[in-house]
Amino acid sequence: MRFPFSIVEGFPAGALPASLANVSPVPSQWPEPQSPVPDQDASVSRKPPRRSAVALLFLPPEAVGAPANILLIRRSAHYGSHRGQIGLAGGRAEARDAGPVETLKREIHEELGIPGEALLFHGALPIQRAIDASEVMPCVVTARWSSAQIKAAPDEVASVHLAPWTSLIHDKRTVFAFIMFGVRRESALYRVDGTTVWGLTAAIINGADMLP
Repeated sequence: MRFPFSIVEGFPAGALPASLANVSPVPSQWPEPQSPVPDQDASVSRKPPRRSAVALLFLPPEAVGAPANILLIRRSAHYGSHRGQIGLAGGRAEARDAGPVETLKREIHEELGIPGEALLFHGALPIQRAIDASEVMPCVVTARWSSAQIKAAPDEVASVHLAPWTSLIHDKRTVFAFIMFGVRRESALYRVDGTTVWGLTAAIINGADMLP
């Protein structure tokens, strides 16, 4: 069943996708860990998985008649994991975070200066497993916030990129194969705002299957 976007304050009619796929309610608490991947080392599977939350974050369009933007960031080359990579806003859960909403409100404010009260959570996409076996929960979020109000933290965010969501639909996707750790893998790939989006971020976007 597809998730229909209703009218959201601050977003003109037609600016958001008409629907997304694979959206479920955002859990108030972190769900139980998923089963380990079959080829994961047994010693690793006994450890609680690291958890992160990221946001498929929509900002209002900057021109009349334009589609809403999805916010992407290039992570700092000097801080944290996934250094220098293009990804979605968000990050690792801390012990005090009851669930993904708390994690994302904290992380988005730290990374971009957007306060929690400006965020509206619409749903969660299926949990993804990162290359290091950590679990990542993507959430669909709108922000009543303009790009001019964003104050990126330079120690965490190298650059901010706004991609019209229409540039991230299936028709704009290509697929490429690569070798990592001796294993052949495939990834969806999108080219937006002079950057290449692939890997886990592209998998999240591809799974959302946004439709006008």
